[in-house]
Amino acid sequence: MSEVKRKNHTYLSSIDRTLDGQRRWVFILFISTFVLKLLYVLQSSQSLHVTVPIMDSEYYNRMAVDIQAGNLIRDEAFFMGPLYSYVLAVIYGIFGKSFLIARIIQVLGGVVTVLLTYFVGRCVFRPSVAMLGAVLLGLYGTSTFYEGQLLMMWLGTLINVTILFVLYRTRGNNGLGKYALVGLLLGLSALARANILMFVPIVILWLFVSGESRRLVKSVVFVGALIIAILPATIHNGIASRDFVPITSNGGLNFYIGNSGQATGIFYPPRGMNLVSDSSIKDYVERELGRELKPSEVSRYWFGKAFDFMGAHPLVEFKLMLKKTAMFFNGYEVPQIESYDRAREQHGVLRLFFINFWILISLGILGMIYCRKDWRKYFLLYGYVFAFSFSIILFFVSARYRVQIAPVLSLFAAYAALVVIPGTLRRTGRTLVPVFVFGAILICTRPGIFALPKDDVEWRERTHQARRLSTVGRHAEAIEEIDRAIDLKPDYAESYVHRAVIYRDQGNRFKTVESYSKALELNNKLPSVHYDLAQVMRQLRMFEPAIESYKRAIRLNPKMIQAYNNLGITYREAKMYEASVEAFKRALEMNPRYTKAYNNLGAAYAEMGEADEAVAAFQKAIEVDPTYANSYKNLAMVYVQQQKVTEAHDALVTYLSLDPTDKRASEILAQLREILQAPSQTQ
Repeated sequence: MSEVKRKNHTYLSSIDRTLDGQRRWVFILFISTFVLKLLYVLQSSQSLHVTVPIMDSEYYNRMAVDIQAGNLIRDEAFFMGPLYSYVLAVIYGIFGKSFLIARIIQVLGGVVTVLLTYFVGRCVFRPSVAMLGAVLLGLYGTSTFYEGQLLMMWLGTLINVTILFVLYRTRGNNGLGKYALVGLLLGLSALARANILMFVPIVILWLFVSGESRRLVKSVVFVGALIIAILPATIHNGIASRDFVPITSNGGLNFYIGNSGQATGIFYPPRGMNLVSDSSIKDYVERELGRELKPSEVSRYWFGKAFDFMGAHPLVEFKLMLKKTAMFFNGYEVPQIESYDRAREQHGVLRLFFINFWILISLGILGMIYCRKDWRKYFLLYGYVFAFSFSIILFFVSARYRVQIAPVLSLFAAYAALVVIPGTLRRTGRTLVPVFVFGAILICTRPGIFALPKDDVEWRERTHQARRLSTVGRHAEAIEEIDRAIDLKPDYAESYVHRAVIYRDQGNRFKTVESYSKALELNNKLPSVHYDLAQVMRQLRMFEPAIESYKRAIRLNPKMIQAYNNLGITYREAKMYEASVEAFKRALEMNPRYTKAYNNLGAAYAEMGEADEAVAAFQKAIEVDPTYANSYKNLAMVYVQQQKVTEAHDALVTYLSLDPTDKRASEILAQLREILQAPSQTQ
């Protein structure tokens, strides 16, 4: 051993003895980390990005409120991982709906993750490396930032590090209970975010790599416990949607976002879609296909579109996967809805967290390279990084999801900083091989390679801020904010689409039309925007331009079946009955089970005076969907016109059994009963 190595080893051994003998350092780590994280929570407590959750955060918050109110079974299958919403519901139940309390508990969970990282490090490395790794994680600002959001990352990270701790801490324990516990924990983590399931084969492989006895039995126990943990979600989804959805139904959409002709490797809403008001895009797909869909069908729709693209453009997809891989291991914190870099500018306390992902990934990769000779020892850590990385790269890259590998990277980074760089000096002291390797990694992972232009980040932030302001009814401020976003990207159609939605929320339909029209001046190839414009024009009874907009939407997307249906409604409202009937028939050619189109066709026939055709259309609607209430009501009204009192009575009875709140229908039913009873009263 060289003199430099010997001195370094002696120095680290001294630190190890100090950490072994004095537990106060763990207490100091806990307190100091918690205080730093708490300062950020308090400083940002009044920010709109906290007080007005949108998109993913609003999904979790709304679901938690419903659960806390006693609605444990949702009205449909889970779209996103349910675990966090149930945890949030417990917090709301104990402390009331307080975002501040929830965020304090979440950063406390982050502190526990830091401590568990230290204990995992002690099991795998040495105490000095474990402590530095925990400190690096505690000072990694992105972790704290996402712990302060109404998002599930902190919970998934906490459970995942707990899994690593249980597996390493209990090495040599041949009991089956350990693997049952790990299976349950991994199942819970999957209920937070299902991509952790890619870690399952790593755990099973580890059983064989580590030379455990009864490997097959332990694997069965592990997988069985995992299934037991997930099973409640599967049962819930079956009850709620009468559909087989093992955990969540968002996989297809996320896969499409990361693997399509529009994909850039990061999160962007599919063009022309509104994820703020329709986070699952279920309404969009149903509009495309003209029928109600089960959650699994919506997911399959997006998977199908993605696989079609991948099959048609294999080289493009290959390049995209390479790009996403490079982005994942790059130092840039890729924003999704929220930007960590922007938050650091707004909240000065985040600048105290001076460790960034660039440092962690560069030192972490260096540590992983130099630990490879003893790969069996580090197998679980390697496997966790690679499995989790692949699970993200397969979809799209985002800092909020990548943050979950930070604990493991921190430990490898600490090993590189304390052992690799100082401990591998050549005897001459002139050549620093690991330093050169580290430098090369730094260059390859520098954030500037994939950093988004500042105007793009600013545009995103202002757009989301505008939608938050609109959500709380501060429409004038929302318009000012979206106009600032438009100033940044005046030639970007999506800017005006967002402004149109804000005006629509405000109830200003003329301004909504103006903004949609401006968006289409910039990009006339957006069928959903043509459709949305037509919808507003129809509400304003601007029938002719509405008809033209529906037709443009259909020309751009001939499969947009709901456009045919609403075109037919517009024709009917404009008293252009023959054109109305043709539009409804076209929709029914595309989907013979489109209940609403049958119902609307019947209404058109009724207004034309074609009673028999109207009855036939309404009866077909009922045949297709016996639970669609409006068909019974409309059928009853036609029977009234035909003076078929008994038939009208029976149809209204069924209608009111489906919709008992319709007072006018109840009055008509009472009148029909009087008519039916009249002959017996006169006798």
